[in-house]
Amino acid sequence: MSNENYNNNFTSAKVSPPPLSPTSTIPINKIQSSSSPKNKSTVIDLEKNDTFNREEIVDVHYPDQYEETITANSHPSISRRFDDLVALGRRFRRNNREFLAEFIGTLILVLLINGVSAEQRLSVSNGSWLTVAYGNGMAVLFAISICGHISGAHMNPAITVTLWLFSNFPRNRVLSYIIAQIAGAFCGSALLYTIITPAINQFDGGTRSILGDTGTATIFATYPPLYVGIGTAIASEVIGTGLLALLVMTTGHPQNRPFCSIQGVIVATGVSSILLSIGYTSGFSLNPARDIGPRIFTAVAGWGLEVFIISDYYALVPMFAPFLGSLVGGTVYTIFIDHASD
Repeated sequence: MSNENYNNNFTSAKVSPPPLSPTSTIPINKIQSSSSPKNKSTVIDLEKNDTFNREEIVDVHYPDQYEETITANSHPSISRRFDDLVALGRRFRRNNREFLAEFIGTLILVLLINGVSAEQRLSVSNGSWLTVAYGNGMAVLFAISICGHISGAHMNPAITVTLWLFSNFPRNRVLSYIIAQIAGAFCGSALLYTIITPAINQFDGGTRSILGDTGTATIFATYPPLYVGIGTAIASEVIGTGLLALLVMTTGHPQNRPFCSIQGVIVATGVSSILLSIGYTSGFSLNPARDIGPRIFTAVAGWGLEVFIISDYYALVPMFAPFLGSLVGGTVYTIFIDHASD
């Protein structure tokens, strides 16, 4: 191809080629040559071959604005990626509604219950067992109102296991419910801690201790009074959780009117009643998730691993005694109360 043909093509294109980098890949639109095939692109190394200059490279294709727009849209934009994340979140919510409901319900439950404990322990007001009892009951009612219509508001691994064994709750949901409950309890404790940290620091001087005059671990997990032995604490947890499970199953029976239609209110009132009666004998857990999640949080938040072994490994009592109590409650309901199969 002659220089004259190059110059004619350059004039007809009426474009000015951009500055070339030392090594550039340039797409070629059309090369008027009978001896060589058409090339879509060519690489010109100006550092190694300086015989080429800008005037010689004339019949080149520079993308217009429409082509640049298509090229830019071939890569996901930030807004598109955000929309994809939102769609993914919605699919997860749709497929895990019960899990999320148990998680948020238990988070709210533990946040409010431990908030009542913090008020009592940090001397924000005059200590009153009546305040603790009603505060716990209202926390239960609050949480049930949030998630009861979606997951049934178990918020308690002992209740979940009991409903599986005695009330045809799907077995494949048991593990996911328990994981959601423990995770929610952990996050509820963490959320409360971010709020009351200044009050805790003022109370204990910034030095974390589990029990004693400046002990604050009792805000989150349950510990027995000094005058209560392990046997008494186990009996208290078994009886209390048994009563709770019995109340949950009886008020859930469709023939138990009008109580089945206001089950949340009845269960919340029952929690306050149990706490007022025998809760002071064990620190009142009745719920393994309500103790395990907060206890794990205190272990990593500054109180140390001693939270699991203090008071002769008392942590094992609220972890396992409620399961035994709920089984007792389910058995009593099945034998003495539920006559649907007769």
